[in-house]
Amino acid sequence: MKFIQPVNPEERDFCRHIMDLLQNAEKNNFFRFSSFLTDREQVLARAQADAAGVQCGFWGGHKEAVRKMFSAPKAENEKYPLDAVTFFFRNSDMLTHRDFLGSMMSLGIKRNQIGDISVADGGAVVFVSRTILPLIKETCKIGRVGVRTETGIGIELPSQKFEDIFLTVSSLRIDVLVSGICGVSRDKSAAFIKSGRVILNGIRILSSSVTVEPGDIFSVKGYGKFVFSDLGGVTRKGKNHITIKKYN
Repeated sequence: MKFIQPVNPEERDFCRHIMDLLQNAEKNNFFRFSSFLTDREQVLARAQADAAGVQCGFWGGHKEAVRKMFSAPKAENEKYPLDAVTFFFRNSDMLTHRDFLGSMMSLGIKRNQIGDISVADGGAVVFVSRTILPLIKETCKIGRVGVRTETGIGIELPSQKFEDIFLTVSSLRIDVLVSGICGVSRDKSAAFIKSGRVILNGIRILSSSVTVEPGDIFSVKGYGKFVFSDLGGVTRKGKNHITIKKYN
C-alpha cells in the first residue's frame, strides 16, 4: 500500500513544490532538483511526476542510499547537486549517526540538506547538498571528538545489514504481519496499530486492515524497521510464504 496521495497539509504543500519543479523544468528545458527526500517524500514525488508524464530520477550519492534527491527530468548521477564528505577520527572514538546529525544541525543546517550518514570504525561519510559543502568541510569537531574532513568518499561504505524473517501468513494485512514479526497475538498487533506504533511507508497507520505489498517499508516501535522483501508460494490451505528483512 503505497499511499501515493498526500494525507495532510504538509504533504500537500510538498506535492505543490514538486509540481512547481516539474513545470519549471518543462518551461525552461533544464534540470530541476529537490533537496534530500525521505522514503515517503520519494513516493509522493514519483506519483506527481507520473501524473505529469515526466520521467523523473532519484540519487543519493551511492547505490544503497535511503535519502535521495529528486530530479525532473531524470538526470545522470553526476549532475545532482550533492557531495560526499569523509570524516576521519580515531578508532577508539565511538561516534554515531546521531552524533554527526546533531553536530550539523547545531550549525543551523536543515535536515533536508543532509543525506545518508554512513559511520564505520575511524571514519564516516556524509552526503550533503553542495550549497553547504564549504561549511561542512570546516568542521573540526563532532561533539567533543576532533575530526579531519576530506571531500569525496574516502572509506569503504558499510553495507546495510538485514536479518531474514520467513513467515507463513493467512493474509497480507498489516496486523497479520506485525503479529508474525513481533510474536504477539492479532489482538495485540491491532492494539499496536491503533496506538500509532506502526509506520508504513512513512505514514502512521491506524487501520489494521491495510494491506502490505512487496517493497513496502514499515516499522513497529520497540521492535525495529522492516521491508517486505518477497512474496513466495502459496500453501495448500491458501496461506502465503513471505520474506521480511529486518534492518540491523
